[in-house]
Order: sequence, then structure tokens, then C-alpha cells
Amino acid sequence: MLPFLVGTAGMFFIPVSKNFSYHFIRGECNNKAAWMYHRMFEDKHNTDIVFSGASQTGSAIDDKYISEKLSAATGTEISAVNFGFCRRGRDIQYVMLKDLFAQKQPKILVIEVAEDEPKKSHPVFPYLAESTDVFGSFVWFNQRFFPGLWKATAVRFEFVKSTLLGEPMSVSESRPSRFGYLSSEQIVSPGMLNENSENWQKRLGKTKPRLLRKSELNYSKHYIEKIVELARKNQCKILFLYLPESGSNLKHPLLMDYYQQFSEVIILPDEIVKNDSNWKDATHFNDSGALKTSEYILSFLSPCLSE
Repeated sequence: MLPFLVGTAGMFFIPVSKNFSYHFIRGECNNKAAWMYHRMFEDKHNTDIVFSGASQTGSAIDDKYISEKLSAATGTEISAVNFGFCRRGRDIQYVMLKDLFAQKQPKILVIEVAEDEPKKSHPVFPYLAESTDVFGSFVWFNQRFFPGLWKATAVRFEFVKSTLLGEPMSVSESRPSRFGYLSSEQIVSPGMLNENSENWQKRLGKTKPRLLRKSELNYSKHYIEKIVELARKNQCKILFLYLPESGSNLKHPLLMDYYQQFSEVIILPDEIVKNDSNWKDATHFNDSGALKTSEYILSFLSPCLSE
């Protein structure tokens, strides 16, 4: 038993190739991680603007539209990339952005914010994180730290097994598009909107002790600050984009003052958020909402490109 435990612990420190780790989670988010690997490591196009967030970003930002509009306005090729990845979690956004900055030189980073910060680690984080980043996630209050150690060991075991058996993970499938927007023409039903609104009324009616809330927010804040530091180190301008759910009726995020100490927070107008035809479901925009959102934020992006 002891040799097995020692061997397992030692395996934790084995570096995993980026190609393997990004393809290892191919079942997540319509295989978007594999596309992200391709966009970072294989695609020779630059990344001038990157949008980082959860599936709300994936459904709200038409990166092709933004690239074309800004390229036409500036007379030079501008490439925007939608790196919205399903489910919230600041830690996975950090490790993905760290890989991106190692390969590209973004001028602008737009960070999605919701009504409130996620309280837990992203479940896929340990599969992409380097060993130092997994240990670095021991932040009070990270409920998934120890399960994360196990996942990090598991992916390293699979990598070693694949290498020894001569079964390398397949390379990225050919994708002609260099954009990551998740298109949808679906329109939400009134029932889904009402349910979301009722859930938010119940949620906002509950209060937590201040100390507990502070502890729960520590994990996300830790990674927001690491992301901000990463961007600043790479001379990259930061903006925050507030993407609320349909029924919260919160004009600003709960941590508005916290975000503003780092940069400006873009707030979408009511004519976008309150228009039912702009929603695919109660929490994601459809093509109509994405087009209007993408068009609206152009005026915030243009000045940053000229700085």
C-alpha cells in the first residue's frame, strides 16, 4: 500500500502536455477546450481582444462581428476571441488566460461578471492546472481543494498511461473558424423567465453572516486579483462586463465597488436586458441579444485600442 501511495503522490508532479490536458476534457462545453487549445497553440492569428467568462460570455459575445467592425473602423486587422467556457469558476479562467498570454499578446481583456461571484472552484480546473496552480488553490474557502488533488493526479496518470502505451491524445480537429461565439436563434419561454425571476426574489431575500460571506468570496477574489496581475504584467487593458440573468433585476453587480478598483464595469442598457426576445433561456442571450451586446460594447473597446 505504501509504495502505491508514494507512487501516486509522485505522479502528481508529472507535467502534462497542454495538448493532452485540453483534449482530456473534450466532453465539456461542446468540446470548446479543444478549440481553445487550437486557437492558442496552433492558430497563427493574433488575439487582440479576449473575452473571458462562463457560458454567458460564450452566448453574449459575437467575436467575429466585433473583429470585423473594429478592423473596418481602425483600418487594421483586429482579432477578438470569445473564451467563454461553460460553468462559472475564476480558477479555470486564470489557468486558461495564463496559457493564452504565454502564446499571444492581447491588448484588451474583458472579464465577465455576474450578479455575484461563484463560491466554488470550477470542476474542470484540476485537469488543466499545473501542479503549482493546484497547490496554489489552497485558499480559504475552497471546498474542492482535496477532490482537486485527486483529479490532478488522475489526469497525470492518464497522461503517463497514454504515453507508455503509445496512445497520444488526438490533435485538435480542423476548425475553419477562429471565433468562439455559441450561436442560437432560440427564444425563451415566458414560463422560464417567470421562474428565474421568482428564484431571484427568494435568493435576494436571504442574508448570510458577514464573516461567512467574506470567507465564501475569498476564493474568487484571489483569482480575480491573479488575473488582473497577469494582464497588467503583460501590458493588457482590463474591462469588466456585467452579464446578469434575466430575472435578477440587479442593475449593478453586488461587488461593483470591488471591480471598479481595478477597472471600468460595462453595464448593458435596459433595452437589451429587459427585451425578452434577446434571451435564449433565462440566463443566456440568443443571437439577437448577442448582436446588440456586441454592438453596444464597441464604443468601450475602440478607445482602449488607441491607448
